[in-house]
Amino acid sequence: MLFSELLHQHPFPVTVTIAALIILIAFSLVLYAYVKRKINTSALIGTLILGAIILLALGPRFGCAGVLVLLVFFLSGNLVTKYKYDRKAELGVAEGNKGMRNINNVLGNGLSPVIFALLYAISSQSQSQSGNTILLLGFSGAVATACADTFSTEIGQAEGNPKLITTLKKVPVGTNGGVSLPGLGASMLGSGLISLVTLAFWFGVQKSSRTVLLLTCICLLSGFLGGIVDSFLGATVEDRKPLKLNKHHVNIIATLFGGIFAILLGYFFGLQTQ
Repeated sequence: MLFSELLHQHPFPVTVTIAALIILIAFSLVLYAYVKRKINTSALIGTLILGAIILLALGPRFGCAGVLVLLVFFLSGNLVTKYKYDRKAELGVAEGNKGMRNINNVLGNGLSPVIFALLYAISSQSQSQSGNTILLLGFSGAVATACADTFSTEIGQAEGNPKLITTLKKVPVGTNGGVSLPGLGASMLGSGLISLVTLAFWFGVQKSSRTVLLLTCICLLSGFLGGIVDSFLGATVEDRKPLKLNKHHVNIIATLFGGIFAILLGYFFGLQTQ
């Protein structure tokens, strides 16, 4: 049976009340983060716009699940930034402005999920309002990559003795492309967290526990590999000629890769729609 047929037979059970509650909670927490100066005005506006686009693009069937996934990343990312912040500040690698995020952070981590959400919306128009649900894997993989990278950076810099991913030579903490065992473990943790939350897409849709496990594993692996790509790009092209990509550009590319990798795995395991 096709993945899309299974989704059609068992739609995600979200009532209007639950949907409204999720949206209200998400808006309240983002506003709270702004009041507490965890994000600046540009990040507030950007977050709300991207959230609204994703909500509308994924539609009534998956929109609230998409917002929930982003919300968990938003909250966990802000929390993990505070992990041993003073130590990271001493090392000169802490996020500036006491961890306050701006619009560049929002776009760096949120642009790719928006792209996959819009592709899902486009596929809905071409498939008689039955979107290609494998694109939800792309969305999930992109967010998992963003979370994996955030966890890896914030925890790895506080705990690890990094080595450059391309040469495995020891490098100072904060070096672009530096990886460590604590950082890689944190990357798996961040990707795993999002993988569990993306069960909201499949809850009530798939009866087969094997299929649900496969979807979760694909998301986890894609997020972790996306984080590896981020480190590799950091070691090879970030802040280097001729491209001079900054960390936000690298984040966009890596999250795109995480989403594409998830889609390819979905096709490989026969989860595609026709």
